[in-house]
Amino acid sequence: MIMILVFARLRIMSLGRQTWVIAHRWAGLSLAFFLIVVGVTGALMAFYDEIEALIAPELHLAQPPTPNAIALSSIELREKVQAAYPGAVVNYLPLHVEPGHSLKLDIRRLDPVTRRIGPWSPEVDEVFIDPYTGRILGQRLWGDIGQGAINFMPFVYRLHYTLLADQTGRYLLGIAALIWVLDTFVGFYLTLPIRRASAQSSNGPSWWSRWKPSWLVRWTGGETKLTFDLHRAGALWIWPLLFVFAWSGVMFNLKEVYDPVMRMFGAEKLTDGLATLARPRYEPQLDFAAAAARGRELVASEAAQRGLTIEPGLTALSYRPAVGAYVYYFSTDRDFTERGGRSLVVFDGDNGELRKTLLPQGANGANTFTEWMIALHMGRVWGMPYRVAVTAIGLIVTVLSVTGVLIWMRKRQARSFAAEKVNRRRLADSTPALAPSE
Repeated sequence: MIMILVFARLRIMSLGRQTWVIAHRWAGLSLAFFLIVVGVTGALMAFYDEIEALIAPELHLAQPPTPNAIALSSIELREKVQAAYPGAVVNYLPLHVEPGHSLKLDIRRLDPVTRRIGPWSPEVDEVFIDPYTGRILGQRLWGDIGQGAINFMPFVYRLHYTLLADQTGRYLLGIAALIWVLDTFVGFYLTLPIRRASAQSSNGPSWWSRWKPSWLVRWTGGETKLTFDLHRAGALWIWPLLFVFAWSGVMFNLKEVYDPVMRMFGAEKLTDGLATLARPRYEPQLDFAAAAARGRELVASEAAQRGLTIEPGLTALSYRPAVGAYVYYFSTDRDFTERGGRSLVVFDGDNGELRKTLLPQGANGANTFTEWMIALHMGRVWGMPYRVAVTAIGLIVTVLSVTGVLIWMRKRQARSFAAEKVNRRRLADSTPALAPSE
């Protein structure tokens, strides 16, 4: 990270400051719309689950009928959903259900003709089930705001991630995030004090004292100064997190750039080393119940060999037809996120043979970096204070974008006024004076 900063500063300083002022100005203007959208929606995303439960408690909350009621296993709940939706394909199954909450399952359908998995129906791809009674609480098509408030947060998510434009929107936001990454360095450079001539360098205020005003906001200096200071100081105080959100935006939306860069540092993906089958294997020999048992065996074995401590937290099981393998997610002392679930083992769907193990921290430096990017972007570390901070940062990003546009508008107006004044003066100078007799 330090090397990146040093290189970026040297590269930026090799060009004139005014060049980078112009670059920062136009980068900011081109990014303003995107950053306002992701800033506002990101502020809400930090409390995604809480807002979901607040808006549609009938779907997301499920209280035990009696104080001593025991929830059904996720395997049993999956079977009940498949019975209620004949032919439903459920390839991702949370094995841990939060007390007082329903179990949400994604359901798909295998097309008998094309042999491809697609949506269950044009109206349904998610089902909510009471873990205590097995009763279906409701259903929805994720992100379809036409179904009402039950899809408000999925709609916000789609807006945040794709601008409601699917793959096109994802690419647009990815490119915007890449420009934002570069612009964070340019913006940081422009906060630094202008270098003085060497003859005067030993006189006057120190470099640090000349940089100090960049960190301050002049609340009583007038609207123009306040707007400028909010833009400059606001970005400077949270600069490291601006870089985190910008680069993680590239990670989520422009994997075509992020993955090759991280591979240069040794990053490994879940599917690396797993051969894609000629035809997807939709019906493995191990069903979900047998796969869950096999996953627990492998986790216990891997934990013993690697010196890991298994901890309570998110556990889940997913099946990948393209490679014919199950992925068992579990939590250990290597997981630094709040709910864990970032450690995983991958094993064959037919014979249960272990294919690979991935840990979120300690095993691969590039993967650890990526896991931190995910955790910081999604507010999965340091509890409620950081989630509140993520919300605040989303709003700050919005303020930075708005103030940047206001600064540009005011400077443009000032330049237009100055140009008009010069033109009037030139016109007056070029007009011959009238003689008295005339």
